[in-house]
Amino acid sequence: MCGIAGCVSTEITRVSPAAIDQMRTSIRYRGLDDSGEWTDKENIVLLHTRLSIIDLNSGHQPMWDEGKRYVIVYNGEIYNYKELRDNLEAKGSHFYTESDTEVILEGYKVFGERVFKELNGMFAFAIWDKIEKRLIVARDHLGKKPLFWCEINGNFYFASTIEAFRGIPGWTDTLSKASIYQFLLLGSSLGENTIYEQAFSLPQASFAVIDPRNPELNPIEYWNFNFFNKSTRSFNELMDEYETILTDAIKIRLRSDVPLAHTFSGGVDSGTIASIATKKLNTALNCFTIDYHTPEDPSEETLIAQRVAGILNLNWEHIQFDYHRDLLKDLPNAYSFYDEPASQLPLVYSQKLYETIRPYAKVVLSGSGADELFTGYSGDEKLRQRDILYGPARLLLQSFFNGNSAQKQKNGLGSRNKFLSNLRHLSTGSIPKAFAASAVERLWGFEPDSVISSEVIASIEKMIKTAEIRGVSTFLDLSMYAAIFYNTRDANYRLPDISGLAAQVEVRSPFLDFRLVEFAARLPHRFKIGNLLSSENKYLPRKYYQRYVPKEIAWGRKRGMGANLRWDRKIIEDAKYIEQFSLAYETVQNFGINIAAIKREWENVLAKRPSKTSLMMRGFMLGSWLQLTKEENTVQFA
Repeated sequence: MCGIAGCVSTEITRVSPAAIDQMRTSIRYRGLDDSGEWTDKENIVLLHTRLSIIDLNSGHQPMWDEGKRYVIVYNGEIYNYKELRDNLEAKGSHFYTESDTEVILEGYKVFGERVFKELNGMFAFAIWDKIEKRLIVARDHLGKKPLFWCEINGNFYFASTIEAFRGIPGWTDTLSKASIYQFLLLGSSLGENTIYEQAFSLPQASFAVIDPRNPELNPIEYWNFNFFNKSTRSFNELMDEYETILTDAIKIRLRSDVPLAHTFSGGVDSGTIASIATKKLNTALNCFTIDYHTPEDPSEETLIAQRVAGILNLNWEHIQFDYHRDLLKDLPNAYSFYDEPASQLPLVYSQKLYETIRPYAKVVLSGSGADELFTGYSGDEKLRQRDILYGPARLLLQSFFNGNSAQKQKNGLGSRNKFLSNLRHLSTGSIPKAFAASAVERLWGFEPDSVISSEVIASIEKMIKTAEIRGVSTFLDLSMYAAIFYNTRDANYRLPDISGLAAQVEVRSPFLDFRLVEFAARLPHRFKIGNLLSSENKYLPRKYYQRYVPKEIAWGRKRGMGANLRWDRKIIEDAKYIEQFSLAYETVQNFGINIAAIKREWENVLAKRPSKTSLMMRGFMLGSWLQLTKEENTVQFA
């Protein structure tokens, strides 16, 4: 785990030294064990900071290949580097370190760009080809590791954080209003967009080649998955496949030259990881649970975690987090590492969790991603019910639209008639388009101008087109697709990356192995949601977990890490919370965003009426981020 940055130019010596200093400083927090840099004094400068995990003594970067043609800066871990190394050695390759970094270099030298899809891990890297004088950048399958870029005054800059670009002459700190709306609607920016007009993100599962003479970035996708081919295998066969993939995913994520730990709730996800590590891989993990637990307000999750730790004979520790006292107090510091708004208030106690673990371990396993792959959230079971009912409803809708001449004109995503637009898209079989129509309808509630609304709608249309190409045709598959790439990107990728590195730990998520994503996409819906009349979501993972723990634990209601940190109660009980939320919303409004929809949900919460809390929380987190950013820099809208 590291920080990387660099610049490509036709005349690198003319690049501002202050710009390079800012890049160097901005990535420092990501790795305090080592740092390095290199320039050819002509076209390229590469910067690196390191949190040492594998090959502690000889993994220094920038690293050259044996032939001195390629040099790399790299952030992340390649978990299957040993298998790749064996394959390369069989083809005649020689290695002079034990690092996974050298495996990437040698793999690229032997296989070229074909090696990227073979890398199982989380990564973002840049390789400079000294002969061809070109830069190759690549990012992992799901986009767990960040890689931002900008092109200013003919120079190409890249980095692990947008903060790296603030010293560049010509950088304006101009925020993108379209990205603000995307964040409020879906929880993240879409595609290559970021919160800043001038900064972009290399898409997940992509690489690009940059020429100093023409520094354009045109991403090329090297991997994707689809929902077309649902498996016809039996439940037991699929259970065995699930066990095989997950066991290997855990096994390769246990590779480390430093101590490991595990964030643990005792639930299906973290409990399964601990069970496999202990019972199948003979690896004892130190497990940590963070929550609020007192005799007056006991935490059910903490009690379950303690019980499961006893069943599995785990070394377990509870971390007390007093959210009454510390949540708002610690928010500014925890949030200060984030270069874009995040929708996750749990980033506060996540950093406390990682900081507590750090004296004991530098690598932390996490159960993140399982809920998104296997419909683990409360209410997900209703999605399959909707899918079952959708068939007959679609026939009725088709009859209505085909027979009613007044409705034959198309209601596109830009239509303000949400009801008719939704029905029409459902009648044609496009659940993704109906989802998009709903998102666009919510967009109108912010009253954006025509230019901004067109930009947002175009981004949503692109997202939906990709979903349809990948075979998303049901509510269940749409839920998984949207969660993996948009809705929970903060929780699964950004929070472990940023908050983890702020505490100097590396967070690894076995459930986010790309092979398990492919498995979940082809898993029949009846094995995700068992009984249509009950809440048997995450059906296959629960059945598997039942091999290790009592049935009442495997099938217990979802709680999750920090389940008793009931800050949602404090929002409506504590004057300090009410004041902080109001100030955050006011900040959003002062930046020119119509917050009527956000305030409506906030008022519903205060009145204890049904509400869309996700929009309320995104508004709060956006406002809190703007407050911090405004204090440190001069941000503005275009």
